[in-house]
Amino acid sequence: MFKPVKFWQLIIFVSILVFAFAKINSDNKRLSDNIGAILKGTEYYRINDSISAARSERIILDNAEIKAYFPEIKKTISQMDVKLRQLERYSAISSTANYEIVSPLNPPKGDLQSHVSGESPPLGDLGGSIQYTSYKDQWITFQQAIIADSAYTSIQTRDSIAIVQSWKRPHKFLFLHWGRKRHLQTVTNANPHATITYSIFVEKNP
Repeated sequence: MFKPVKFWQLIIFVSILVFAFAKINSDNKRLSDNIGAILKGTEYYRINDSISAARSERIILDNAEIKAYFPEIKKTISQMDVKLRQLERYSAISSTANYEIVSPLNPPKGDLQSHVSGESPPLGDLGGSIQYTSYKDQWITFQQAIIADSAYTSIQTRDSIAIVQSWKRPHKFLFLHWGRKRHLQTVTNANPHATITYSIFVEKNP
C-alpha cells in the first residue's frame, strides 16, 4: 500500500515542478529572443552623415552553448587569461577604413606630405608619365599612381576588436580564490600594425 504523502513533501514536489516549468519557459523565451536577434542581424547607419555606427541586439548563451557554437569566443578569452565561468559579456567588432589622397609631388615648403610605413614593391612605369605601386596584406591595402606632378593614393586598413568583460577574485592561494569580485574589461585587436590607445568600462548604477 502507498503511504500517504505528507504536506511538506507535496510542497517540495510542487515547488520543484514550478521551478522546472519556470526554467523551461525562461529558456524558451531566451532562445526565441536569440533567434530574433540573429535573424535581425546588425543595423548599420551613420551619425551626422559621416560617423559610422552599428547596432545589434544582445544574444544570451550559457557555457555549454558557447563551447558548442562559438569556440572562437572560448579561444579568445583563454588567450586573455579569462576562464569561461568568469565571462560576463563578450563583444566583437570588425572595421575597415578607406583613405583617398591626392597630393602634389613637390608641395610648397611647410605643406604636409602623406607617408605610409612598411615595405612595398618599387614603382613600376606603366608607360608614358604614369607610375604605379601597390602593397597588400591581411590588414592593409596600399595603391598609388603617379601621374604627371601628382600622386593619387588609396589606403584601406582592416582590424577586428574583441571586448571581454569578466570578473576576478583579488586573492588566490592554490585552488582557493577569495575577496570581493573585481569587474574587468579586456580589449584586444587583431591588426599587429594598430595599437589600442583608450579603453573605459562604465556601468550605470541602478
